[in-house]
Amino acid sequence: MPAVSRSQSALVSTSDVVNDRISSEIEIIHATGVEAATTSEAWVKNVGASRIGPLDKVDLFFGPENDFQRIPYGGAGCTAPCWEYELENDTEWGPTATLHATIHLVDPLAAGTTYYVKVVAPNGISDAKFFSI
Repeated sequence: MPAVSRSQSALVSTSDVVNDRISSEIEIIHATGVEAATTSEAWVKNVGASRIGPLDKVDLFFGPENDFQRIPYGGAGCTAPCWEYELENDTEWGPTATLHATIHLVDPLAAGTTYYVKVVAPNGISDAKFFSI
């Protein structure tokens, strides 16, 4: 009987994780930067049906097309390389809310370069975008 109970618990837990991933979706709606700037910005919309968090556990990857790296979350006023965020149109990253990420860089953005940004939520859903300066 205990083995059946543990199996049922594992199935319920797995079902919750799968349901969370199915009902979650994000989309990078815009990413930009200016030549010689040491910051870049990305707007990421929660287009799914569930709240995403915790936001300090979001992974953000950024850099030139073939030379990107994971940029650690640093919060407001962080020292490069790091990123910080503000939520637009909500107080949590729920459905329809937009996360505005500011990415602080060590090296300035270069004209004629294609950059890559990828955002991965704590539950594994992700989106990526290329943009050029």
